[in-house]
Amino acid sequence: IEETCRFLACFTAIFNQQNNRIMNQPDGGYPRLNAAMLASGQYATMIVSVVGKFAGPATGPSMDFVCCDGGRIAVSLEHVGDQPPNDGQPPEMVFELIGQVVDGQCIAMFVSRELSTDMDLGVYNKMISVQESPKFSQYFGEYNSTMVTN
Repeated sequence: IEETCRFLACFTAIFNQQNNRIMNQPDGGYPRLNAAMLASGQYATMIVSVVGKFAGPATGPSMDFVCCDGGRIAVSLEHVGDQPPNDGQPPEMVFELIGQVVDGQCIAMFVSRELSTDMDLGVYNKMISVQESPKFSQYFGEYNSTMVTN
């Protein structure tokens, strides 16, 4: 029983910490990330934005997504219904996905936006680097200028 109580206390503490991170995130404010930033673990449980291309058709409840830095992540489709977001779109279509970080290699997608078929992902990736640089923090909002630490 003691072990179970310790587990429940630990689980409750972790759950409350994660819930507080989401609740403290400003409405409409979410960091723009690439796959490397997502893998850092700094954004666990947060709502984020990633830009890139789908790597192919849906395989069950998830899809592979190639982010602007060329890194691959998994995208869970459980919150968006039966139709994949890239259904009927050309393979070169660039999307912005907004969703919650599940782990360092996966987000649970809430919203997708078609951006363009000729968007330069390298330039977008450089823009993210500029936004993350402390040198330019006065020009960008809280979630686009500094790494979140906890």
